[in-house]
Amino acid sequence: MLVSLLVVCSGLFSAGLSAADGREAGVPLLALNGKADAFLYSRVWLDHDKRADIREVAAHPERFAPPAGQGERVVNAGYNDAVVWIRVPVRVGGDAPHEWLLEVAYPTLDHVTLYRHEVSGQWRAVESGDLVPRSRRPFEHHNLVFPLALEPGAEEVLFLRVESQGNLTIPLVLWQPKDLLAADRSRYAWQALYFGALLVLLSYNLMLFLAIRDPLYLTYSLMVLGMGSGLLTMKGFGSLLIWGDAVLLGNAAFPLSLALCGLAGALFTRRFLESRRRAPALDRVVLALTALFAVETLFGYWLPYALLARLVSATGLCFSVVAVVLALQSLIGGQRSARLFLAGWLLLLVGVGVTALRNFGWLPTNALTSNIMQIGSALEMLLLSLALADRINSLRQEKDLAHADAVRAERKLVDTLRDWGVSLEREVVRQTHELREANLRLAASEAVERRGREEQTHFIAMIAHDIRTPLAIIKAAVQSLQDMDLTPPPLEHKKRYDRIQRALQRLNALLEIALMQDRTNVDDWRMDMAEIQLEALTGELSQLLSPADEARLCCHLADGLPALRGDPRMLRVMLLNIVENALKYSPRDSQVYLKVETGDQAGEAGVFIRVIDHGPGIPPGQEERIFQKYYRSPDVAGQPGLGIGLFLARFICRRHGGILHVVVRPRETGACLEAWLPLEKRGVS
Repeated sequence: MLVSLLVVCSGLFSAGLSAADGREAGVPLLALNGKADAFLYSRVWLDHDKRADIREVAAHPERFAPPAGQGERVVNAGYNDAVVWIRVPVRVGGDAPHEWLLEVAYPTLDHVTLYRHEVSGQWRAVESGDLVPRSRRPFEHHNLVFPLALEPGAEEVLFLRVESQGNLTIPLVLWQPKDLLAADRSRYAWQALYFGALLVLLSYNLMLFLAIRDPLYLTYSLMVLGMGSGLLTMKGFGSLLIWGDAVLLGNAAFPLSLALCGLAGALFTRRFLESRRRAPALDRVVLALTALFAVETLFGYWLPYALLARLVSATGLCFSVVAVVLALQSLIGGQRSARLFLAGWLLLLVGVGVTALRNFGWLPTNALTSNIMQIGSALEMLLLSLALADRINSLRQEKDLAHADAVRAERKLVDTLRDWGVSLEREVVRQTHELREANLRLAASEAVERRGREEQTHFIAMIAHDIRTPLAIIKAAVQSLQDMDLTPPPLEHKKRYDRIQRALQRLNALLEIALMQDRTNVDDWRMDMAEIQLEALTGELSQLLSPADEARLCCHLADGLPALRGDPRMLRVMLLNIVENALKYSPRDSQVYLKVETGDQAGEAGVFIRVIDHGPGIPPGQEERIFQKYYRSPDVAGQPGLGIGLFLARFICRRHGGILHVVVRPRETGACLEAWLPLEKRGVS
């Protein structure tokens, strides 16, 4: 022990003596020193042109300066495009071991090259870094490690060339192999504890998502996955255990994983804190940051690494601040689980903020700032998991309360239904009694109405019989007067005889209309079917009109009209009603057209009868109402009539299996009623 102490003291003394003698002080490597911080004696030069080679660099030691303001063990150039050259002089003690390891404890550096001057005068380069395949690295380790074979008692100057698109944090430590192995045991234990906890949280929440299908647990699992894979890459375990020689994927894995973590975290935050409902303004900000995270995740692989790293750092810092503000607003709004969420995001905000400031070179790099991201993320994940559990408890409590309310409501509903059932039963009894009495009154009313209709029918038949007898006497008297004139009567007498004959025919037609109108409610109305010639039917129709109306009626019958089978008396009444309706509502100096032609209706042969006038037309919407019994349009209130003519015409048409309807025309061109009658009568009631 005493010898070792003397060796150390002599080494320190010699180092100080060398400095006093003007010689360059180097990193003292002694047997007792299992670890030596290289930056205590190192010098740094930033090559912004990126053109200098090792010979030029070694020839100008005056360019190098001590790393100021960045801590004792690390140089941090932040996000810098320059090439960092580091000059490391070493002084190997006489009792020092032969094998040493130079560790660059920042595995995300793209290219780190170690230069050593050989006895032959040549410079030997050994390369490692994030963009160097694992199989080509000089030492298999999660950090960038260079083996050094140093001669005891010798002095040597080592040069390191560092170039990276990301953050230029360069911690340098010289280790004896056994001491690095001992330090790795402690490191691996802590890293295994951290990543094991993340793996447990990931598996647990994935199983919860598969069990209950709540997207909240899926977004939380993706957030844990992104955070874990990002930190796994940042600590160098990604390339050591996963990526291997896939250097491009390993290089982009760190910012892409953090972008995925940010995307999942934004989705988780919106759903967990219900920002769309509680804070619409902040929710729009979160949506914008979510979109930015999504762009970084989907297209980050093709973006320059430096740009992607800066974007992810800035977006993560902004989102952490917004998440904290949103959690505060939700907590004020009464959301209980927002407390744990706020605590977790505050811890992560500290970690993200400190890491971002260190990446930009605004904070020194030390054990705390290097690991604050892992510490904050571990605590944040734990607290968010507790917040999810608290949310489950809150949902369970709400479910229990809702169930209790539902049970009370169900009981109340049962009681209400029971009371309502009793009331309903009483009401049914009362309504049944009233309905029975109403039915009795209705039956009595129907009997009275039936007797009234029978009496009315009997009265009308009796009146018609009584009227027909004097009409027959008048007709016979007129015929006798005509026969008594042995010589042709004067023209004036003939006109009077014709007028009396027309009046008698008209009066008979009106009696038939009255009798038919009264029998439209009789279901078993017998029809006297016969072969009807349409030319004769229209000729009889003309005889029933006054001379003035006969002159206004223009008949157009198609050639070769077939015989129609039907009740002549009923069809004559139908045509008379349609034609008189057109004559009545047309100007006295206008014509009314009666057109008859054959045609098919739904594939069945028949006859079309159209009556066209030049009257005011039928108002829109009244095309069917004019066929209702006793209906009269307000537009023709000044015209005489009872509103039964068209009703009776449609009734007769349907009894013959036909169709009577209005053909729509512009109102100023008059009205057109079209009847279609089949050549063979169908059984229509």
